[in-house]
Amino acid sequence: MPDRNAPCPCGSGKKYKKCHSLAPVQSRNTPPDKVEVNRANAYRAMVGNRREAFCAAYADSKKTTLASMADNLRKEANASGKPISCSRGCSHCCKLFVVASLQECEVIVHHLYNNETALKLFLRNFTRWNERILRIESAFRRINTLHAKITAGEASEAEIKEFDAQCDTYAQQDIPCPFLADNACAIYEVRPYVCARIVAVTPSEWCRPGHPRQGEAMHLKAQMQFEKDQPYFVPPASDCVFSSMPFLVYRLLYEGYDALSTVPGLEKLKDTASAAPEVQAALRDAGGGR
Repeated sequence: MPDRNAPCPCGSGKKYKKCHSLAPVQSRNTPPDKVEVNRANAYRAMVGNRREAFCAAYADSKKTTLASMADNLRKEANASGKPISCSRGCSHCCKLFVVASLQECEVIVHHLYNNETALKLFLRNFTRWNERILRIESAFRRINTLHAKITAGEASEAEIKEFDAQCDTYAQQDIPCPFLADNACAIYEVRPYVCARIVAVTPSEWCRPGHPRQGEAMHLKAQMQFEKDQPYFVPPASDCVFSSMPFLVYRLLYEGYDALSTVPGLEKLKDTASAAPEVQAALRDAGGGR
């Protein structure tokens, strides 16, 4: 169990008991109807309309940013004389620890609501992903805590080195991202920036944990200033709210506005959204009414 008096790993500065956990979800199955209830009321009425408009605008903006990032990485690789070796079907990086912002996870959820195949894939794969995470729960928590300190600019040099070491250890667990399908990303067009900003310029197989030449693998990384990212439609208490990407996406799907209301600064979002008659009717129709 987490220390309820410890700082919340989300970086809010609040205690865990007064904020929300980045811990893995305790083993449970996701009732499909619960996801459908949240899908039914996610984008209704004033709050829902603003939420959906944000997702559409952010997806468009991200498409442009990802294309620009890829172009800059390609130019940098060509200038170095070492072309990018990443290609479809190479998924070594898809087993790394991945964080994403609240904005990114919201857009991923919107993408899933409109792509039934990807939604079912994620819900099916998440259970296996979570079971693997629970085996390394303490290490998973530590990585999140360290990342929160780094994001807040409060990490020491020793903690930054520890974070890198912990991420290497995580990669060695060989836990596939729950969005992987036949070694391809099911949410490629809205994938997290941390996934898109790194490319290999040495043989792709060298990136595989345990490969004899893994230590020689070379990568290029694009710079990304998350504090300048498009703001969420309702400002949270912190400019940058990050979490384990699969975990936060799952919470948004499974808990909907309940999950959003645990983010400092968004505590009233659920009550505001659910007060709308359209939302109440949708909840009743979907079987999630009070």
